[in-house]
Amino acid sequence: MSLPADGASESLPVERMIPARAQIPEDPDPGNYVVVDVTQFSTTIPELFANGAKYVYITEERGDEPAFREANPRAKIGGGSGPNYRGEEEYDFFNSPSYVQDVDVAGRPTAMTSTNGGNAVTDLRLAGGDGVEIYVGGLTNGVALAEHLRKQDAKTRLVAAGSSGKPSPEDVAGALFVARHLLEDPPTERELSVYREMVEFSKGPKYERKPEIKRTDLYEYALQFDSRDIVPKLDGQKLYDVAGDA
Repeated sequence: MSLPADGASESLPVERMIPARAQIPEDPDPGNYVVVDVTQFSTTIPELFANGAKYVYITEERGDEPAFREANPRAKIGGGSGPNYRGEEEYDFFNSPSYVQDVDVAGRPTAMTSTNGGNAVTDLRLAGGDGVEIYVGGLTNGVALAEHLRKQDAKTRLVAAGSSGKPSPEDVAGALFVARHLLEDPPTERELSVYREMVEFSKGPKYERKPEIKRTDLYEYALQFDSRDIVPKLDGQKLYDVAGDA
């Protein structure tokens, strides 16, 4: 994609950025929608696939996961973080990219949701029709996702999930990262450092007061730009990795 004559980078049209889950339209236009929840959903999902998960079933409500496992005995299910971020007894994992490294998901179905990213996926699924395709992207898989989406004819919109109905700097940074690669105008090293600072200063100070796993999730996983060639796409309520698809 060529740049404008003045040399300035092409930018994503503002109407193609949804800056918070609460702003998802009741009747979304057809097209591709990328849900971005950098900490943690959009980072945990690629890690589940990297560790061999067959698919990730996105439950409509937290608490639906045990019923999914009853119907799928080999499944591994995710729930809340539990006391001191050690998970809940009736669940196999929680929404943490580092925690799932020690969970045997290879060849197995998995199920989970999350307060922001997972619920944004569900909101879009319930609001959209057949013409709405839903993907999950972040800083770790944004390059692979953008390469996949450039092959599609439909317009792409970015959904920065945010928190408590409000925009979050880290999700906006993740959405811009995907957008720049989608426009074939990847961010410079200096721009990447700005994205990193947006995420660090948004989450880092709070995580310093939390258990170590939160800092591990942030610095060793969420901020690892272009570390996963994973393209999660929703089919029904199941996310599949479609990275190898045309």
